[in-house]
Amino acid sequence: MKSVRLFVLGATLFAAGCAANYTAIDAAKPVTIGDNVSVIPQIAWAQAPRPGVSGTVWTADGVALDALMFFPGVAPGQPLIQISGVDQKDLHVYRTDMVPDDVMELLTSNFGKLGYQQIRTSNLRPAPFGQTQGFRFDITFSTQEGLAMKGMAIAAQRGGKLDLIIFMAPGEYYFGRYSDTVERIFSSIQAS
Repeated sequence: MKSVRLFVLGATLFAAGCAANYTAIDAAKPVTIGDNVSVIPQIAWAQAPRPGVSGTVWTADGVALDALMFFPGVAPGQPLIQISGVDQKDLHVYRTDMVPDDVMELLTSNFGKLGYQQIRTSNLRPAPFGQTQGFRFDITFSTQEGLAMKGMAIAAQRGGKLDLIIFMAPGEYYFGRYSDTVERIFSSIQAS
């Protein structure tokens, strides 16, 4: 419990230092996140700066406590993340011939390059992604500090590109706090 408190304190101090870089997201207005994909936020979020992530990141309490990451329109040959000191050729990239298992492995590999440990994906299942048939899966991992994290992802492959939305938060409290909200966001996806 002490490590969780220290983690929360550090995340709070980090978020306070970066607060000027956050942009408010209106809860009720649909937001286009890219590549003709939009969602309804459901609650007030803040768009957060996230070095190394090519997509958009929203947070309610700070990126160390909850992160909703959007990767719309990932083109073939592109990684999900950019990591300082890691050559792009060393990152796994999206390919059009990927099946859902491969997309889970793509995320697992990229999370590993970020330093996350004990990464596990599970519960792969079909799911609507707007008007497109997509798929969902769950993810668990540990941070370098040993904090147990939980996540859920929804994805679709449209027009030769990958759309991926991931929510992750510490499993002890924050994941459960926002999981119903994220379910409503997933249900609100519009993709054309």
